[in-house]
Amino acid sequence: MRLAISKGTPMSNQPSNQQVLQVRYDDLKASYANHVLVSVGAEEVYLDFTSGIVADRPGVSTLPIHTRVAMTPSGVVRLAQLLSQTIQNFQVVNINPPPTEAPKPVEQPPVEPIKDKGSK
Repeated sequence: MRLAISKGTPMSNQPSNQQVLQVRYDDLKASYANHVLVSVGAEEVYLDFTSGIVADRPGVSTLPIHTRVAMTPSGVVRLAQLLSQTIQNFQVVNINPPPTEAPKPVEQPPVEPIKDKGSK
């Protein structure tokens, strides 16, 4: 993925210097996360990702954390804004599902009584 980042003001008469930023995914490992725990330190916010509760032994369950991301508070604010915008875009696309027909009841076939072979 390549992004072009321009340096300079958009309205200035000076030529803008563009720098190419390459995003690399060489060592990327994707993990499914169903839960996120948030912890706050003195200068950082920690996001701990887990796929869910696992029964360890009878009566004891654990929440295994597979990924921890440390961010600055300003980075968390930008992340929250990006997630909010993404959710709004998702809701615009999926807010009006296509109309569906009402479910039709299933009719049971008539049940015939079982005749006993011994009786006449």
